[in-house]
Amino acid sequence: MPLFTYLCAECGVETELLVGSAATRPACPSCGGKNMTRMASAFAPQSANAAGDAAPRCHSCPSAGGACPYQR
Repeated sequence: MPLFTYLCAECGVETELLVGSAATRPACPSCGGKNMTRMASAFAPQSANAAGDAAPRCHSCPSAGGACPYQR
């Protein structure tokens, strides 16, 4: 099942939910409201080399000091 990020128009809570398909309209887990809007989710790939070690740091952005959100 895919993981989607939703925003509740009734209480303003943003949450990630596992849903069967993009057409599914889940209820808000906070208030039970049915007016949930699917948000664009961030994509954060993880990669490893053949030995299974984490990918090397890219050193190409301001976060290269070890706080890069793309290297976890």
